[in-house]
Amino acid sequence: MKRLGVAALMLAAVLVQVTWAPRVTVAGVFPNLALVAVIAIAWEGGVRAGMAWACITGLMLDLTAPGPFGPHALALLAGAYLTGFWMRNLDRESVLHPVVAVAVSTAVYSLILIGADDLLGLPVPPPAVAAELIAAAAVYNAALIPIALIVARKLHAPALTRRIEQT
Repeated sequence: MKRLGVAALMLAAVLVQVTWAPRVTVAGVFPNLALVAVIAIAWEGGVRAGMAWACITGLMLDLTAPGPFGPHALALLAGAYLTGFWMRNLDRESVLHPVVAVAVSTAVYSLILIGADDLLGLPVPPPAVAAELIAAAAVYNAALIPIALIVARKLHAPALTRRIEQT
């Protein structure tokens, strides 16, 4: 049941991101719901779960994007890996750490997509504009991560309860 719930969450995040989210812009950016969901799953479910769902969710995003197949998956994998590294080395109980992790992951995600577009000869924004957009997106996504963590905790809570009952 847990995997089905996470799959539904990821599918919903992708669908909302590519349909409604562009209508909710702040400072020229819209939320990256897929990235926020992947970071929340990685934070609550561990790095393996985060990496697996990053790959699946990234491929779903790549299917909806007009560009090549793969950059979104690679960018989400980098964010999930970075979050896993963050979790291993810092206090997981702090509320500030997932906020900073999603902000840093947003920057890495954006830079990977810009690099892929530049490598493929697609248009990329000038560096100053890109920096402004990345900063705005990092703040926007950081504001959303507490809500995503609540949802991720609810999805992972039944498995945790079963593990406690089995011991």
